[in-house]
Amino acid sequence: MRWILFLMIAAIALSIGAIYFVQVFNLEDTHPTYSYNEKLFNEDSVAAIDITIADEDWSDILANPLDEEYKEASITINGEKISNVAIRTKGNSSLTSVASSDSNRYSLKVDFNYYNSTQSYYGLTKLNLNNNMSDSTQMKEFVSYELMEQMGIATPAHSYMKVTVNGENYGLMLGVEAIDETFIAQNYNTAKGYLYKPDGTGSDLVYISDSLEDYTGIEVQMNEDSTDDSELISMIKTINQGEGYEEYLNMVQMLRYFAMNTALVSLDSYQGQMKHNYYLYEDEDGVFSILPWDYNMSFGGFGMGMGAPMSFNANTSDGSENESSSKQFPDSNAPQISSSPPIEEEMQQDNGQSVEEDQMPMPQRSGQGDGLMMMGSGELLSDDAINFSIYEPVSGASLTDRPLLNVLLSDETLLEQYETYLEQIAKDILTEENVTSITTKLGELLKPYIEEDPSKFSTTEEFLEGVSGDNSLPEFAKQRSESILAQLSGKLVVESPQTSSMMPGMGGDQADQQNANGELSQNGNPPQINEGMRGNFDINSMTDEEFEQFLERIQGGNFPITLPDNFDSMTTQEKKSYLTEQMGNIDLRGSRGEDGGRDRPMMNNEASDSEASTGEFTKMDVYQLLVYLALALVAIFFIRRIGK
Repeated sequence: MRWILFLMIAAIALSIGAIYFVQVFNLEDTHPTYSYNEKLFNEDSVAAIDITIADEDWSDILANPLDEEYKEASITINGEKISNVAIRTKGNSSLTSVASSDSNRYSLKVDFNYYNSTQSYYGLTKLNLNNNMSDSTQMKEFVSYELMEQMGIATPAHSYMKVTVNGENYGLMLGVEAIDETFIAQNYNTAKGYLYKPDGTGSDLVYISDSLEDYTGIEVQMNEDSTDDSELISMIKTINQGEGYEEYLNMVQMLRYFAMNTALVSLDSYQGQMKHNYYLYEDEDGVFSILPWDYNMSFGGFGMGMGAPMSFNANTSDGSENESSSKQFPDSNAPQISSSPPIEEEMQQDNGQSVEEDQMPMPQRSGQGDGLMMMGSGELLSDDAINFSIYEPVSGASLTDRPLLNVLLSDETLLEQYETYLEQIAKDILTEENVTSITTKLGELLKPYIEEDPSKFSTTEEFLEGVSGDNSLPEFAKQRSESILAQLSGKLVVESPQTSSMMPGMGGDQADQQNANGELSQNGNPPQINEGMRGNFDINSMTDEEFEQFLERIQGGNFPITLPDNFDSMTTQEKKSYLTEQMGNIDLRGSRGEDGGRDRPMMNNEASDSEASTGEFTKMDVYQLLVYLALALVAIFFIRRIGK
């Protein structure tokens, strides 16, 4: 009888162990540990990428870049040759811009398994070689990904690479890992779920219908053969309805992403008019995360569309102007981002069709290549970039036009978490010291490669200017982080940006945004911020014109003030006295209560900032289980012996 009991227990134990073993074997088959990060993406050195391709094929690529046709080639990476790979040009408006110039500096895509489905470079199947167009510093994308990683956001592997084609120097490029099944396996420890790339109709995630076919701009890029779009449609529905979205969103991850993206003023993204350059990953539980992509026009480089007027408390306790404020924020003489339309990548109309290239107003920029059309050439330290709103963090659209972001910032508890992340970013990540540590290292590493780069879009001097100094990325970080903290404290109030049509034929009522001369309907320089003051306007010292503008903003709903019925019959001084009293009772950050929403239970994925479990078994789990099973069997054996 004892032997039967022993065998039953042993059989149960072995069965459990077998189940775990199967799980481990699946783990090994579906997402093995790849080593391409160590082999290729070394941030301390510049990789050598040597492409060998038939002359006629390379000539065809250069002659017909817009075809984006793959050609067979071989590639040697740091001395290791891989044959039978595919190479083509890549890009959207950046591609057409280079094609219309006399430059041949195209971004390239390398596909290792295009001709051989089993081939990869230590697990890497696709490599992007970005030409750093629209970025005179040549560092914005790299630095952005570094800061994203520091914020705990999964980002594609990236490092600089010197590229040669048939022995000729093609230029210094930024190598970036593709976001695909390999990326998901590396960062989420699974091959399950679906990956979506939104770009075009439906990429704003505004609800259209229950059919994914109507969202023509949302492309499935992982497990396409077994796609179940029901969770995606449900997610889109709930974020537009404003309820039930909690079960579909990875709250912590999305809040981190939007906080970092807002801090970086990266508007060639979901938060800009083009609503693209992001991925959505749906895990096997139907929970969505947002993934970052394409940051060469971060740091305010995409342009701001209509400027957002700002309001500050202009008086100090002694009635004098605060001299330090002009040092902390760009003053009225700081370079302004033009209100002229920026160049948009992948121009899409509401019907999903591309705008013809000859319809696009393409600003010229001096530099390599006559007629080269450069995008995102706004001033690095413009007022609009530095003081970009953290509470209305969109450009060329209203917050309600971006339901995913809107639903997160409309929830009091989530908004507080978003504010916490912004404070963390401003104090610990997007700091002058932190960014300087990155750019200084890059300056030393990249300078000799940039000096010898025959096709670079900007000069070595412009690159070095971005490393350090008064117009550098670290200076942007300093001023931007100060602005974020001022907005969080209420010392700096940025009005809701006007929604504008940034390109002709793109929809929107430009007449509402501009006057007959094409100027913004609101003008004038914002008063300087007063350090140490919040919530109090010196209304009595306003000029008549300033006071009228202030009244218009109140009547437009910018402040939670209700005007009495007899307000119009009051004298100007009575109006000022009344409004001074009312302004002293509100928080300039908005109408949120100090404790609004704090009693609500935490949402899914919101309880902790620590790294969430992937839900998959790891090798260590199995090893521990086997040890427990072995100990159990030994214990049973000795118990049986003692029983005898």
